Amino acid sequence: MMLRTFVLVVAMLFFTAALIGAVVDPAVWPSVIGAILLLAGILFERRRYGASQAKPTGSAWRETTERFVDDASGRPVTVWYNDATGERRYVDPESNHPL
Repeated sequence: MMLRTFVLVVAMLFFTAALIGAVVDPAVWPSVIGAILLLAGILFERRRYGASQAKPTGSAWRETTERFVDDASGRPVTVWYNDATGERRYVDPESNHPL
């Protein structure tokens, strides 16, 4: 969580510097777009890769032996894997609800 916060602060500083640079020199606008994409990636990555989800249904899903403790909630998480798509889901095994 601390690394994510650090990277987010650095990305916001990059965005601010790019925005100031774009006001001074319009040729810097591609840097502003890059900074926006970087910020969006950081802000939405938990939704795609880290956030716990509901227990998946269907025969393609299988529970793996991988377990870890979620940094945000402090709760254990079980990893489920779909062989057909390669998708992974992170599930709270005690409640089967997203964290």
